[in-house]
Amino acid sequence: MDLQQEKAADAGREKYVPVIEETDSGIKVKVGDVPHPMEEKHYIEWVEIIAGGKSCRIFLSPGQKPEAEFDIKPQRVTAREYCTFTVCGNLRYN
Repeated sequence: MDLQQEKAADAGREKYVPVIEETDSGIKVKVGDVPHPMEEKHYIEWVEIIAGGKSCRIFLSPGQKPEAEFDIKPQRVTAREYCTFTVCGNLRYN
């Protein structure tokens, strides 16, 4: 297993940075302003939030929407996602 560096910027590829939205029941994290592809060999494997010293991760599969909903209303949250495509890797948004 290799340790990967988190990326905090998207370098113009709007479909990779996590977008955090408030909902009635908590928060929704969408991967990208433009939805990320969810193909067999190139998809978002998981979306994770970190808040209050705890983390919660939802795993996704090819064909699903590149988003996850969490029943939590934190004051401050960090969202991360992991793309299976080697060049994309791990991205974070605070």
